[in-house]
Amino acid sequence: MDFTLLSRLSSQHFVSGQELAEEAGCTRAAIAKRVAALREAGVLVEARSRHGYRLLHPYDWWSAQALQARGAHSHEIHVLPAIDSTNLWMRTQLQGGSPGAMLTAVTDFQRAGRGRRGRQWLSLPGRQITVSWGCCSASAPFVWLGAALAVGVEVAEVLRAQGWPVQLKWPNDLWLDGRKLGGILVEMDAMAEGPTRLVIGLGINEHVLPEEAASLEREVAALSDCKQSWDRHQLLLLLDERVRALLQTFPVAGLSAWHARWGRLDALAGQAVRFELDGVWHEGAAAGIDAQGALQVRLANGHLHACHAGEVSVRPQS
Repeated sequence: MDFTLLSRLSSQHFVSGQELAEEAGCTRAAIAKRVAALREAGVLVEARSRHGYRLLHPYDWWSAQALQARGAHSHEIHVLPAIDSTNLWMRTQLQGGSPGAMLTAVTDFQRAGRGRRGRQWLSLPGRQITVSWGCCSASAPFVWLGAALAVGVEVAEVLRAQGWPVQLKWPNDLWLDGRKLGGILVEMDAMAEGPTRLVIGLGINEHVLPEEAASLEREVAALSDCKQSWDRHQLLLLLDERVRALLQTFPVAGLSAWHARWGRLDALAGQAVRFELDGVWHEGAAAGIDAQGALQVRLANGHLHACHAGEVSVRPQS
């Protein structure tokens, strides 16, 4: 990522190509190529004849200094430069870590983010909260069953307290006005009896252009849809506080401590849904989650079927 050029561009005013070229000791054509590379990476840059270049979004790039100024003193949040994936970085950092170790990492430039089942996750530079948490736990992996749902509760409650009416779509999606606002991915490296290295990845859309949204297979939402302002560094600190507290209490409390709260945020509650099982589609009504976090679907015969993440795909009927 061309951080040198990024540092010279602003959403407030244009900077001429000639000025940038003189500062860099190169040609204006070379500057144009560097701007094109930023655009290819997803940075919104406007070029205007006789004016130069400016950013089309009031970017507030992640900054360790900005986080510290807002109170991030008790621990370090790692602000990463351009990186393939915050989750992959976190897994590397946790190797050899002792039980109790806990880390947070955030980036504006993620090149190869992943969602559930290896799906590509679109990461918009500077317009998405892309953060990972990691911890080394002495507990066995089964202790963490349902952790992704509990994380969803904590994140949704933080966002709702800030004014966004976020709901949860099983198993790991954040919804805003019936569209996907973000997602959670939990990964583990563990021995059967422990220890467990747990990585939690979170992506939340902050600003998505209409043409970007139209190019995606599913409808997406962004924090900016609600026409309210926010401080992304402060919002990250609020999320970090809640998730770190969860990582400390979940091994003892389990999903039961979040079960009722999840139900109050359930976007599918009572809705007609279809799920695929062994290549066959079935229909029913969503009826919350069970103690292990599986989605319960009430079939036409009245029986409840438990849908487990990885076994089935659940979606509202069209």
